[in-house]
Amino acid sequence: MTHHYQQMLQAIRQISPMPDPDWQLCQANLEYRHISKGAYFVEEGNVYPYIGFVLQGLLRAYYLVDGEEINCQFYFEGHWPKAYHNFLTQTPSKMWIRAIEDTEVLLIRYDHLQALFQQSRHWERFGRIATENAFVAAQLRNEMLLLDDPETRYLKLTHIHPQILERVSLTQLASYIGIRQPSLSRIRRRLMSRIPKRGRP
Repeated sequence: MTHHYQQMLQAIRQISPMPDPDWQLCQANLEYRHISKGAYFVEEGNVYPYIGFVLQGLLRAYYLVDGEEINCQFYFEGHWPKAYHNFLTQTPSKMWIRAIEDTEVLLIRYDHLQALFQQSRHWERFGRIATENAFVAAQLRNEMLLLDDPETRYLKLTHIHPQILERVSLTQLASYIGIRQPSLSRIRRRLMSRIPKRGRP
């Protein structure tokens, strides 16, 4: 588990400084969980006392709208899966989060995180910056859906997560950028046609 702890600590320190004594306040109460492919991390209607950190694997978050799954986020290694509003308010989730791959996470309980904010100014600063980052990410996604055309949305997504095409189906990608899978296939064919073909040697 030492490598897992270091993985999480490194990610935390990329957001805000975290001295070893403050990290030790957290480490002792972390929980490890394996989520099998297809299993749920969050289910609609339940209250979840955890925020996660992805060590290995991939999760997708979505809402069910008239029986259709509408993807809103993918959580790769180093990401923090959660139904954020419901985690902060400890109210039933309206979101589902499901494993696309076998996934390993470290978990922090809500009450433990609140205690860390009270005990440590470093954890309090981390929480503030992490919340600001989550707000910015949500705002950028809203602007993408409102202002960008589908091709631009697709290109931005593949730029941010170059590995996404190897790990996420076109149907799931299409849902995330707000179009249907056939439309995404047409966009991909159009982009491929713009790549100059190499002549024969």
